[in-house]
Amino acid sequence: MTITNPTQLIDEFKKSGEFDRLRRDLLSHFQRSERTEGFKSRVDDIARQRLSSDPKLISMPNDAIQRELLGEIDRYPIVERAVVDAPLLSDPSFIAGIRASLERTMSAGRSEKNNATPSQSTPNLQPFDSGNPNFNAAIPQLNDALTPSAVQKE
Repeated sequence: MTITNPTQLIDEFKKSGEFDRLRRDLLSHFQRSERTEGFKSRVDDIARQRLSSDPKLISMPNDAIQRELLGEIDRYPIVERAVVDAPLLSDPSFIAGIRASLERTMSAGRSEKNNATPSQSTPNLQPFDSGNPNFNAAIPQLNDALTPSAVQKE
């Protein structure tokens, strides 16, 4: 598939498996960090407070209790804070790796275009193509793309 806009780039990036690999790397890095204990402690505090404030909750079925507790945890921005505070997201080598993955995805799109018949051929973008403002807006802003709101959309 020839990539002609940022949405197609994102779709191809996900299809390539790189998005899932990055997600696993971020989770693994977080789980190995010292911040994990604080995060777990905060989740535990929120759950305990909710259970103590509503004694009827304990007599509900497990799936209903889980739903209530998850809803309560969602009210607090603890996940968003954990993502924003992730040091890996500001690591230049991590960002360079994402950039390289995106460029490989773009190159794969270009090579498919070169193998396409003339009727299949469509305009193609080069990495960091200054002629397309949408593309430039999507790629150089990797830090913005990895904000909690962007991550939650997945």
